Amino acid sequence: MKSFKIKFWGVRGSIPTPGEASLKYGGNTSCVELQCLNGPFIILDAGTGIRELGKSLLNKKNSVNAYIFLSHFHWDHIQGLPFFHPALNPQNSFTIVGSDDAAIKLDQIISFQMDPTYFPITIEDMRANIQFRSIKEQQFEIESAQIQTIYLNHPGYALGYRITYHDKSVIYISDNEPFNYPTGEMISSKKDDLSKIEDIFENLVEDKDEKLIHFCKNADVLIHDSQFFQEEYLKKVAWGHSPFNYTVQLAMKSMVKKLILFHHDPDHDDKTIDHLESLSKKILKNANQSVDCFAAREGMIIYI
Repeated sequence: MKSFKIKFWGVRGSIPTPGEASLKYGGNTSCVELQCLNGPFIILDAGTGIRELGKSLLNKKNSVNAYIFLSHFHWDHIQGLPFFHPALNPQNSFTIVGSDDAAIKLDQIISFQMDPTYFPITIEDMRANIQFRSIKEQQFEIESAQIQTIYLNHPGYALGYRITYHDKSVIYISDNEPFNYPTGEMISSKKDDLSKIEDIFENLVEDKDEKLIHFCKNADVLIHDSQFFQEEYLKKVAWGHSPFNYTVQLAMKSMVKKLILFHHDPDHDDKTIDHLESLSKKILKNANQSVDCFAAREGMIIYI
């Protein structure tokens, strides 16, 4: 019996990338539909992909009751929310879930985004029943689904989510960097930089990385930031994103069943993402691992 339907509506990071170069994987920013079959309806992030998701929900005859889990508040994860048309229907209900920032509450952050200075419709103009639920690193339950959260290595208060329903688990870690990232001395033009960074990713011993491995342990699906190639990451340490090989190593150490490479770089065209996917599969094959791995693509649907 299947527990989840997962559909990808936005898989890109940083900024939307429309055009011929992104036709295969898509150009919308982060948004994933997670339907617990016969259970709660969860939307993971509200990037530009949530607009298309909203259009599909308009065709439903019944009212929509959903939870919108926000990983954090950078533009590529919330910029689609003002264009989410189901939020204009008073018959619908949405609970926006996320972490408060250091000095700003969750509801204020969303309200500021839709300030009249920036956008003509305020959050108060949305006629759906909209509630806010502030969370931290914790465990809680939504209807019959178990939710566990973890703070990630990304600027701001970024959360990863583990959703467990009917003994199946899906993990969503959209923006995350290795906690054990290389120090400034390593960021140089030396030829051995790439081998050093490989060593770091293959020997995760720092407590926070071990905590993340435990968080992901035995998940059925891991959706994880895989924005950079190794050489790109060396130039962008502390930006809050992962090189693909770290993500693959995390999946192997966590013994997940399926790895989905996510949050594609805006400068990566379809051929580049194809290559990143191929290299990821090669690492798994060489390690004799049976993890099913592929790059996230707009419109892709998975049942588990």
